[in-house]
Amino acid sequence: MLATIKIQNIALIPSVEINFGGRFNVLTGETGAGKSIIIGSLNFILGDKLSTAVIRGGAEYAKVTAVFGDDIVTRTMWQNGRNEIRINDDIVTIKHLREFAADIVDIHGQHDTERLLTPKNHIDILDGFGRVDTNEYKTEYDKLKSIDRELAEFGDNDAERERLIDLYKYQIDEIERANLSAAEETELEQKIIVMRNAGKVTENLNETVSNLDTADGGLTHAIKKLTSVTALDGNLNTYAERLNNIGGELTDIIIGVREYLANADYTDADIDAVGERLDEIKRMKRKYGKTVDEIFVFLEKTRAEYERLTGATEKIAALRAQIEKQYAVVQSAGAKLSAVRQSIAAKMQAELLTHLSDLGMPNARFEVKFATAAPKTNGIDDVEFFFSANVGEGVKPLSKIISGGEMSRLMLCIKTIANLDKNKTLIFDEIDTGISGLMGVAVANKLEQLSKHSQIIVVTHLAAIAAAADTHFLIEKSVANNKTTTAVGSLNREQRINEIARIIGGGETAVAHAKSLLRY
Repeated sequence: MLATIKIQNIALIPSVEINFGGRFNVLTGETGAGKSIIIGSLNFILGDKLSTAVIRGGAEYAKVTAVFGDDIVTRTMWQNGRNEIRINDDIVTIKHLREFAADIVDIHGQHDTERLLTPKNHIDILDGFGRVDTNEYKTEYDKLKSIDRELAEFGDNDAERERLIDLYKYQIDEIERANLSAAEETELEQKIIVMRNAGKVTENLNETVSNLDTADGGLTHAIKKLTSVTALDGNLNTYAERLNNIGGELTDIIIGVREYLANADYTDADIDAVGERLDEIKRMKRKYGKTVDEIFVFLEKTRAEYERLTGATEKIAALRAQIEKQYAVVQSAGAKLSAVRQSIAAKMQAELLTHLSDLGMPNARFEVKFATAAPKTNGIDDVEFFFSANVGEGVKPLSKIISGGEMSRLMLCIKTIANLDKNKTLIFDEIDTGISGLMGVAVANKLEQLSKHSQIIVVTHLAAIAAAADTHFLIEKSVANNKTTTAVGSLNREQRINEIARIIGGGETAVAHAKSLLRY
């Protein structure tokens, strides 16, 4: 049960605390007073999103606190969008909050109406009413999908598998033909720089050789002269040896440079060949990996896939046999589940019609229609609700023929029959849409019946519903110091008379009518 909700810094509300009664609670107020703020705050504490735009001007955060029995839930949202959720001081996730709230609160609003008008949701509504256990079917269905996925790894079909085999063979052959090596690209990049500048290199080397030849002649003469005097002074032997070494090194350099020049005659074709090889390496890197090492990793994986697919004939045949067998198991489980649903559908139809009659629709017809579908995650059924409100009219898809008032009553009936968890809090925002007069009285009576075993909270504009409540709150908007604020307060006997009279239209007659509704 929702005992208390405290709202801080949301839209026009600086701070409001509402202490709900355990049975039938209503909130009323003039248009624009702030009813939507209260509902938005309730949705927020139950797990819905809230825009930071609703944080009250000048405030750093918005905060909602709710007390559910012994549990205290607090949710805070700051201007930067950060949220913090606590249950009994423990920080929890939004998923945890929603799971917690789903067990104790059921809130009806525009979302529920849209859900009821969408046929794909009808099977879930039916299963929820009947507490249908789909686990047995889902276990078998998951097995089928697992085998399907395993088969899909070999290609969706024979043609797809052959296409993959051809693709892998082409990729393997292309990489192997490329005969790549990790160091080759760097070596070729250095080589093509030299080749493209061969003229400049050759010119400078020729001058180098010429200068070295001249230097060699002078050095040879110097060696002879120095050697000739070493016999006269032994201290000169060291210099003679060093000069001889220089002479030998110089001769080696000259020979080496001449050999380089002999091989440095590059043609345009030579340069083109190196450029083409570099282009091939880069193309392979674009296709198969950022580096040559990555290309080799890709090659090994592709070889493994190629070998797996080319040797998969027996494995594929075995998987197909498993799929055929498991498909039959799934169909059998689906048929069993469908039979359960059809039995529940008959019960749902009967209960709904009884409640619709209570709400002034004695001639209504409601049918749950089934169509067999291919196996999917929730069974082999397509389910859709059909409805007719009047005598002589055949049932048609619910989404195409129901009016706002009829939808409100049908939704209340569905909530009534689906409320199998006693002591659960039921919150209604738009349950009186399209309803007035005697229908309002009927809806009020139905809500009153529900409140005997569940806490009911209703935002309403109907006097009959407001008068039927055990606890009545008024939402009011006021202006002070150029600021607009919304406040919520519980009403005493006289205040309830005045508020219900206002809803009716005001005046002495309205006051008398209000007293009559309140049985004062």
